[in-house]
Amino acid sequence: MNPVIGKLLRKNLLGWGCLLVMSSLIPACGGGGGSGGDQNSNSSSSTQIEPPPIVPKPVVLKPDTAPDPALPARGSPDWDKAVEASRFLSKATFGATAKDIDYIIKNGKSAWLEQQFAKPQTPQLTLFKKRLEDLGFVAVPPYMYNGGDSTREEFTFERVIFQHHIWMETSIWGEDQLRSRVAHALSQILVVSQFGANQFARETGFANYIDILAHGSFGNYGELLTDITLNPIMGLYLNTLNNPKADEAKFTRPDENYAREVMQLFSIGLYQLNNDGTLKLDANGKKIATYNQQTVKEFARVFTGWSYSTYTEFAQNGVFTIYPAAIANIDPMKAFQEYHDVGSKTLLNGEVIPAGQTARQDIDSAIRNIMNHPNVGPFISKQLIQYLITSNPSNAYVNRVATVFNDNGSGVKGDMKAVVKAIYMDDEANTPADQNSSYGKFKETPLAVSGIWRAFKAQGVPIKSPRTGTVTTIAHHHYGPEEQEMLHAPSVFNYYSSDYSPPGNLSKKKILAPETQIFDGLLAVHQNNLMANIIFRRAMNDKNIYTGEDAGEINGIIPYGDYWNPHVKALLNLTEERALAEKPEALVDRINLLLTQGKINAEDSALIVKHISSIADPLERIYEAIYIIAISPEYAVQG
Repeated sequence: MNPVIGKLLRKNLLGWGCLLVMSSLIPACGGGGGSGGDQNSNSSSSTQIEPPPIVPKPVVLKPDTAPDPALPARGSPDWDKAVEASRFLSKATFGATAKDIDYIIKNGKSAWLEQQFAKPQTPQLTLFKKRLEDLGFVAVPPYMYNGGDSTREEFTFERVIFQHHIWMETSIWGEDQLRSRVAHALSQILVVSQFGANQFARETGFANYIDILAHGSFGNYGELLTDITLNPIMGLYLNTLNNPKADEAKFTRPDENYAREVMQLFSIGLYQLNNDGTLKLDANGKKIATYNQQTVKEFARVFTGWSYSTYTEFAQNGVFTIYPAAIANIDPMKAFQEYHDVGSKTLLNGEVIPAGQTARQDIDSAIRNIMNHPNVGPFISKQLIQYLITSNPSNAYVNRVATVFNDNGSGVKGDMKAVVKAIYMDDEANTPADQNSSYGKFKETPLAVSGIWRAFKAQGVPIKSPRTGTVTTIAHHHYGPEEQEMLHAPSVFNYYSSDYSPPGNLSKKKILAPETQIFDGLLAVHQNNLMANIIFRRAMNDKNIYTGEDAGEINGIIPYGDYWNPHVKALLNLTEERALAEKPEALVDRINLLLTQGKINAEDSALIVKHISSIADPLERIYEAIYIIAISPEYAVQG
């Protein structure tokens, strides 16, 4: 083995070993299964002639093909500015790009945030329905998940993959990067999962759920809670769909699943908190519960009387249709007042909502009651910081963000745009990692993949539908549920607990590393192999990119049989890297900035330079440099 690369690998293995000491494979507990809601519309008797509707332009996600600006080299006047910009972008996007780094150097982080706030939302549902149409699929198949029955025309598994294609393509090509990154964080708090009961073949509903989270990322948290409460996917996942009021004659009572989780996981948590996220204690030093079982029962009565928007009768007389009309997975649920408990209900902090309200009025009252609780600000703010910035925020950081959550300066609680700005512009969000040994967060697999693809301008792969002949460009790597597919958590408790501390020294020091709960030695090796799979032989101008049987390629097009998981994932545009191939120091500096935010020090950078300088082929030199940095501990940890 080359002694230089041997030294680098030993350093990487040592770093990974330190990370793996923190990790253990502990499955999440809990479960779910439920659906959403229907908003009331008001008719107007006005005869005023309305202007013609504005027809929005078709949304098309396109890979970045424009040349990149040059990035500063180590030691140049703008190196520190570039490092700071890249660190900021690693938290606010799905991966730093040269163009965004250059923009922040010239205009500042605040200007970049404002630019992002103004970007239109990339609609997952619109793009997914277009993808189904292009590939010749219907919106909802007329049969249950077939478990791989090859006699069926459509496979639910393929449809799930198509939806994940769209999410990944949005993550790497979408211009509204900040919105998408916040929506990803919210998806780990307001959890629904395609692992839930009867969730197969509801991909349009899940695409729409992502849209709801994305809209709520810059909206109001109380309105977002209302939207997910009325959403049919959430209703199906946590059992508010077809949930009738108590019937003494049948010895039935309302399901308590959503009533419990909307408090425990989606808003206030189990115990009372100070505004800085620390626990409030009673006179005996004991934790104080935020609610009890009776509170759960009262909230369960609130969430009664809702079914699919397309149903004309509640639960269609008890017949639970596996696949109702496609729109039923998207439209808010519809209230059936006769199945709603209209009695008064005692909610949090003893607040009583009056008898005789409609089902929708009760939900509005309940969400208002939850939002009035002092725990919502610190409970949600801390988790957002953990998912976006660092697993171990200081109490002061949580307090500053929660204060903005409680009041945006204009008396509004839950203003997500103000909260997001407070999170990203806080001094602690921009503290260099080397000043705090517990700063940062372990990078989840989707972020590790998207970081490579955004840095090197992934171009996607053409696939051809056998039904329509349409050629569609996709960019997606299909990886298993243990690696965090979007909306595929094993339970309502997400993939891991936000307060997980690995056993050993970190646990003794009460240092959190949530993402390591599902990360072990086997997955570390698998992720290193994954990095190799998406880096080597992936350059657009690599003459060996398509290798016959390995690629499954026919005239440059991936055939139908491989379009759910093409062997050739995304093509990398390495134009700028090719220009630096004969300047290994500049090449390593560029990759270091893009992937690790300059965290690889001068000594290790020199080792990488020495190693790649011994490689004759320019493209191989680039691949090797990217790979060594991509499997480093510096890339594994966002900081």
